[in-house]
Amino acid sequence: MNLKSAESAINGASLTGLVIGILTLIQTVVVLFLNGDLRGEAVVAFGSIAILFALSYGVWRKNKICAILLALYFLSLFAWMTASWIQSKTVPKGILLFFIAILLCLNGVRGVFAYHRIKENEAVSGQEYVEQQ
Repeated sequence: MNLKSAESAINGASLTGLVIGILTLIQTVVVLFLNGDLRGEAVVAFGSIAILFALSYGVWRKNKICAILLALYFLSLFAWMTASWIQSKTVPKGILLFFIAILLCLNGVRGVFAYHRIKENEAVSGQEYVEQQ
């Protein structure tokens, strides 16, 4: 993976988290307006949205831990939806979206690690050049 494809994978993962966060925010606000007695669930949803936005920002900043946590976040949501699917025998809405998000985030993790490896190699080779002179 070269630097351009690594940055593209990082941007894809970051935008995935941002888009899912915005969609979740819109869904939460709509549910609050339609049914105002779900305030406890709304607090949890807003906390989840804040975590999602923070992790997406961390991936955009090329942070390895945030990239891994964002992928694990979507993986846990997908596992929860799959378990719900098995129990209720009905396909949950959005399961395909979360599967695609997992793939994009895993590619983002790969991109973050490749980006840091490339930058580290550039720094090491630059230091060797200075030492030779």
